[in-house]
Amino acid sequence: MNEPPSSLRAGWGFFCVSALSWQDGQVPTFDVRANSFGFLRLMFAVLVIVSHSWPLGGFGKDPGRLDNNLGIFAVEGFFALSGFLITMSGSRLSIGRFLWHRILRIFPAYWVSLLLVAVVFAPIIWRTMRGLTEYPFASPPPTGFIFLNALLFQNQITIGDTLTGIPAALMWNGPLYTLPMEFACYLLIAVLMAGRVLTARMVAVLAAAAWGWVQLAQIGALGVYDDRQAKFTLCFLVGSLIYFLRERLLTLKLWLPLGALVILVVTYLTWGFHIFGIVAFAYLVLWIAYHLPFRAVGRRHDFSYGLYIYGWPVQQMAAYFGATQLGIVAYILISLAGAAVLAVASWYLIESPALRWKSADPMAWFRKKQTVNA
Repeated sequence: MNEPPSSLRAGWGFFCVSALSWQDGQVPTFDVRANSFGFLRLMFAVLVIVSHSWPLGGFGKDPGRLDNNLGIFAVEGFFALSGFLITMSGSRLSIGRFLWHRILRIFPAYWVSLLLVAVVFAPIIWRTMRGLTEYPFASPPPTGFIFLNALLFQNQITIGDTLTGIPAALMWNGPLYTLPMEFACYLLIAVLMAGRVLTARMVAVLAAAAWGWVQLAQIGALGVYDDRQAKFTLCFLVGSLIYFLRERLLTLKLWLPLGALVILVVTYLTWGFHIFGIVAFAYLVLWIAYHLPFRAVGRRHDFSYGLYIYGWPVQQMAAYFGATQLGIVAYILISLAGAAVLAVASWYLIESPALRWKSADPMAWFRKKQTVNA
């Protein structure tokens, strides 16, 4: 039997050595809450909007490499941060409480974003072409956009023939494709919690498998060449693994992050990014999060999710009504301003009120009924 390529052995070795070198459950000597996660999430959301401004505005392709452009980089950063935070949450909560928190964080604002597109944005576009009395009967219909997409999977991306005549015609909210991938990672953590194997060693094995998945996707060995879910899952699991190894990996001197930066830059500009660079990037995101001074940003008011889910619809509206004619800088600023207004409203009106239910017992009503009936 032929030996696996040296790159595969090196990737497997990174995860296995990391997991086996330290004991699980090590108590950190630094405050895990003293971080700039909120600031980085906000910056990544802004970068997604900036990156999408090129294709949505008709200015060309997203900046960066075709196989890992600026927008993909930002999403990978999101997943790395999420892996760390979600694993920390899973290590402290019961499985029921964990899932309840994840549902509250993702679904309420997401459902409202679907509703806003279907009953506000799309009708405005529709009205420029024909009467609103015909809008409910558009094909595909606005109700389908709401209900067919309600469980995160984007089964209907458009409403009628709205958004025709612009560079990214018909697609109302492209970035939402990442949400089921994100929630799948949450469910993976929940499965590990249920099996009582949410440990560094188990996460290391899964991260190694995800790393292998990325390598196979590069050559189309799985029948598809779209490696985004593989890369996002890998970044999530690297973040998860770093949570367990946080005292060792996030408090080291500069040699490790500097080495990771060199690996990231060299591989991104030459060869080997999907082998080494993506892991280095996920590590750098977490290291930077614990060394930036912007710890107050996003701690009480997190607008990043709202920016992420409203950026694309605002950009589409701006493109439809001619903002792209002002140039890419003006288009980016208009898009960011519009998305920021909706993100702030989403936080104060939807997300923050929903999160107040984190301590509630979603099964209490059913148990009460059962007791009464008994």
